Amino acid sequence: MEISNLALVVTDACNYKCSYCFQQKEKNYMNPSTIEKTISIFYPWLKEDSAIVFWGGEPLLAFDRIKQAVFLLQEKNKTGKKKLSFYLTTNGSLISEEILDFLNRYHFDLMLSFDGLTQDTARKPGSSELMQKRIKQVRQYPNIVFSVNSVFTPETVGYFSASLRFIIQAGVPEILVSLSSIHPWHQKELDILAEEYDRLVEFLVSYYKDTGEIPLKDFKVPQEPPKKGFVCLAGRDRIAVTPQEDVWGCYLFYDYLKQHQDHDDYQRYHLGKLADFIGTDESLYAGIITNYCALSQSMFFTEKEHCFLCPEVEHCITCPVNAAFSTSFIGKIPSWLCNLNRIQKYAREKFLKKIKVAGS
Repeated sequence: MEISNLALVVTDACNYKCSYCFQQKEKNYMNPSTIEKTISIFYPWLKEDSAIVFWGGEPLLAFDRIKQAVFLLQEKNKTGKKKLSFYLTTNGSLISEEILDFLNRYHFDLMLSFDGLTQDTARKPGSSELMQKRIKQVRQYPNIVFSVNSVFTPETVGYFSASLRFIIQAGVPEILVSLSSIHPWHQKELDILAEEYDRLVEFLVSYYKDTGEIPLKDFKVPQEPPKKGFVCLAGRDRIAVTPQEDVWGCYLFYDYLKQHQDHDDYQRYHLGKLADFIGTDESLYAGIITNYCALSQSMFFTEKEHCFLCPEVEHCITCPVNAAFSTSFIGKIPSWLCNLNRIQKYAREKFLKKIKVAGS
């Protein structure tokens, strides 16, 4: 086993109740002993260039656990043989100078969850002003790699382009756009999204001409030819450990399947308890990894057809677990999600074509 991504779900508690959140919130926190065991077991399997991801709930509710994990990993990696990169996604409400100093010292990749003009309605009333303050604070720390995750739903899609413009103008260097896959998108909402993307593309082209920057992560110019056909790497080069000491190929499997423990998929993808994994990793891992290996785009399907029959399958990237939150079946993709992907793809292609023309 070689791991390039180790996720620690330090808590599944959260102090927000976002309208579109797919997680089942509980009050579990990862014990210090669990962190010690996790790092002891998986550190030898980390590749020379690896990502350590702290996940929640709201992970800063367990900031002491994050510090413990970082200190233990630094101790293990005294020689600097491995390049360890730390990642944290947070709603930003608990950020303090102490936390920012720590994140800056260890060069964290910090993603703030901020929805722009819909922040107060979709995430938490009154949190928009706080988040704008947080953006200014974070930008004062040069070693923090800073980005924002912005989520839009069928209810908030009308604010899509204006919200992203607002976030960009607030000084955010990189934005990940997330379109909620929990509730269906009907044709009217898809049409609005397409119109909103047209407005956004026009702004982004103008912004690029003025600054030379492309703040939307999905719109950046590819540095190398894209890989043809999406393959989920969960279980193969990534592992997640939960507060209950369950081992999964990715934290999204935990988020989805902890609500469906009586489902066959729970056994298909559950890599067992941490204590069991220590002694049975070869036999257990070998048996279940075959299920993870089947998670490629060509193996997925919609209610209309198998994805391998779609002419755009090589250019499609759909997380099978994200889709399962609405279809209740890992690998089944709702047709409206295909339409969401197409709208995003066409908007990205339109933008890249326009800046190529502008640069010629």
